[in-house]
Amino acid sequence: MTLPMMAPLCLLLLILVVSSESWLDSYKDPAENSPAEDDDETLMERRWQLGYENWRLRCEKFEAEENQTSPVNTRIAGGELAARGMFPYQVGLVIQQSNGDLVKCGGSLITPQFVLTAAHCLIDGIGARIYSGATRFADERDSAEEFLVTHRDFITYPGYLGFGGYNDLALIRLPRKVMASDRVQPIELAGEFMHQAYLEGKSVTLSGWGSLGDSPGNETRLLQYLDVGVIGQERCLCYFLPGLVTPRHVCTDGSNGRGGCNGDSGGPLVYHWRNVSYLIGVTSFGSAEGCEVGSPTVYARITAYLPWIRQQTAMTN
Repeated sequence: MTLPMMAPLCLLLLILVVSSESWLDSYKDPAENSPAEDDDETLMERRWQLGYENWRLRCEKFEAEENQTSPVNTRIAGGELAARGMFPYQVGLVIQQSNGDLVKCGGSLITPQFVLTAAHCLIDGIGARIYSGATRFADERDSAEEFLVTHRDFITYPGYLGFGGYNDLALIRLPRKVMASDRVQPIELAGEFMHQAYLEGKSVTLSGWGSLGDSPGNETRLLQYLDVGVIGQERCLCYFLPGLVTPRHVCTDGSNGRGGCNGDSGGPLVYHWRNVSYLIGVTSFGSAEGCEVGSPTVYARITAYLPWIRQQTAMTN
């Protein structure tokens, strides 16, 4: 399974393009600059170059490790089919945008009346259909319940910039509480101690209805899941341009092409501890080069947003 990262993948590609355009647009003939401006530009360029060189040096050790193995085409692409009731907190989202397009994402039921998803899924959204208790995506007959919401029910994290994967988190308020059953149950939020340092090296589970790979025809409507390992943030940083991955993220190993893909965005990353499932991340983005290139999948880390989530949903500790 790879992530509904349809939006995330495009977002990362857009960031790269915009970044290069901004350099071109800001270029001026050196003859037009004052000496002070020349000095400032030279200093900034040197600082950027030193920062980039330092980043590359820190990443060389990881490049050597990656070259020892060649990626193969296995991702959620590489996952397993989920049985009914295996992920009772998983919901499917079909978001209608203002231009009429439909966006496919996932989400997690965290209270009987609130769904947690990625903010980028809701960009330009005017409404959404939400399906609970299903293993087939957006199948009314296979779902326990279907909910219709409008943009007034969207609560985007106030620090989200409207693009990219920074603070990529949002809530959706359902019009009524779900009917709890063996197929539909809210998931516990990550405990305060489930921070980056604690999770590193742990086995976790992601699930969703995203594509099974980068090749055409790999789309699926069947819920898939995959067990993956949490990697260190320093290693994760080396797969992306500096600044894209922050301390508010958590990353999972993408070696051998395993991880999220188009359609998995907003879906859950879960850690199983003492026979209880805890939501530790929300699928945000991956590599703009594709789902099977061996890059990590990046998630908004729940412990960085617990106060906001509890405040918005009136949850207690």
